[in-house]
Order: sequence, then C-alpha cells, then structure tokens
Amino acid sequence: MMIHLKRNWPAKLLSLLAAIVMWFFIMRDQNPVMEVTYTVPVQVQNLNSGYIVEDAPDTVRVVLTGPRDTIISMKSDNLRAYIDASGVKPGQNNVTIGFTPPAGMSLVEVKPDNITINVDEYAERKVPIETVPIGKFSDDIALKSVTIVPKEVTVSGRKQQVNAVSKVVMKVNIAGQTKNFSAVSTLEAWDISGNVLDVHINPNQGQVQFELNLLRKDKAVPVTVPTVGTVAEGYEVKSTSATPTQLTVTGREELIDTITDIQTEPVDISGATESIQGNYNLVLPSGINSTTSTVRVKVEIQKKST
Repeated sequence: MMIHLKRNWPAKLLSLLAAIVMWFFIMRDQNPVMEVTYTVPVQVQNLNSGYIVEDAPDTVRVVLTGPRDTIISMKSDNLRAYIDASGVKPGQNNVTIGFTPPAGMSLVEVKPDNITINVDEYAERKVPIETVPIGKFSDDIALKSVTIVPKEVTVSGRKQQVNAVSKVVMKVNIAGQTKNFSAVSTLEAWDISGNVLDVHINPNQGQVQFELNLLRKDKAVPVTVPTVGTVAEGYEVKSTSATPTQLTVTGREELIDTITDIQTEPVDISGATESIQGNYNLVLPSGINSTTSTVRVKVEIQKKST
C-alpha cells in the first residue's frame, strides 16, 4: 500500500495544490471579501467622575472589511466606537477614537480618528425656582399667592456654567387670567443678565398655582331696615321697607362674597304709635362701596287687633 502512495508523488502533490487553489477561488466568488462603512455611536469611557465632556462627537464613521456572510450576519446596532478619557485633564485634550472590530472583520479606518475635546470640572447645586410672568393681569385683579412645585431644583454641568446660574425660572402666561389657575412649564437657568445657560436641570419642569382676587367685584344685595326700641303698648310693627329694595355694592372679591345684605341706620321706634318714614343712611362695611348712600325707609306701625 505504501509503495502505491509513494509512486508518482510529485504529480499527486501538484494535484492537491491545484485543488486548494480552485477551492480558494470558488469560495472567493461565493463569499467574497467586502468593504462596508457604518456610522456608529461614540462612548466616552473611563472619565473621572469630577470631569465633564459635552463636545465629544455623537457618531463617527468606521470602514470595515470581511467576508460577505460575516457582514450579512453581523448586527450593526451593536457596533460602538469609544474615547478612552482616563488621561484627560481640564482644558483642551487631543484624544484618539478607538474601535474594536467584531470577530471575522478587519478595521480599515475610523473617520475622524483624532479629535480635540474640551474637558471641564463637573459641578451641581440647588437653586430655587422663580416665576417670570408673560403679559399682565387686568387692573381689577390682585395676586393673592403663588405656590411653586418643586420649590428648588438641581442644576449640573460644566462648573463655569453652573456657577454662573443666577436663578431658575418658569415662564407663565398670565394675560387674561381672572380666576385661580395652575400651569406647567419647562424650566430655564439664567445668568445675572437673563441669558439662558447650558446646564442640566432636574427636574426640568415645574408646576405653579396662582390664587387671585378681584380688586373690584359688583354684587346686588337687598336693603334691610333694623329697628331699636319698642312701640307703644297696644301697637305693633306691621312691616319695614326700603326704597330702593336692593342696591349694587362694590369691593374686593373676598369681602363682597361675605355680604348678604346692606342695612340702614337703625330706626328708633320707642313708644311709636304711628308709622315712621324718612331718609336714612346706609351702613357699609369697611372696604365696601356703593353709589347710593341713603334710602327711603318706612316702618309701618299699627294698632294690635283685639
């Protein structure tokens, strides 16, 4: 058997090499090497917790080569480029964007592969929220109270920007409002000049509740006539009346809402044996006004029936 194998071995070796070459060309035609380009996200790794980088690119382009079946089966969503920030310091830093190709693939290039990033110190602090009204209330509206939730937020980011925050504001449109209302608005961080700063705000929205009062509210109420004393023996008060029977009073909303009637000055009926009538002044509570100051009053008095 060994004799047959050793016979004509140069020809057999040549045939084996030819078969390998043919297999290579066949496989190359069926599964050729291809070049592909992907846009992949960039991650910043190993950054000191006291630093912040906000101008690193979101994505870069990577060019890879590999067999077609490997490319087809590869999940491009899993590709990531990275910046190793372990050695950066505050200020400008030149860094390399790295990329590790998946198994079976080769990296051709990363575009761009070197960039300059600005590194700043990280800072955060608590800042109270203030409201900034847009428009204004009408002249007959008074602001009673403002309640903001939350009362303060955390601003964070570049130390220089965070330190420049003068206040965090919530813009609220108050034009045309006449009753209690609430609003939700996105918050902004302002410097002392009112410029909006590039910082993170957590939470980034706030809610405000406005409680309003009407400075002038009109209300129609009846006029009542009080009496003092007692009529003569054998007589009684049949009725009391005022002309006009009702009038319009004006005042702040919280005062007007407590008014149910307006009284005249008391009418003294002590020992009276006949009806009393005349002009009497109105008694207006403090803060309540009326265009009418006196009314015609009549107290009808009659003999008791036997």
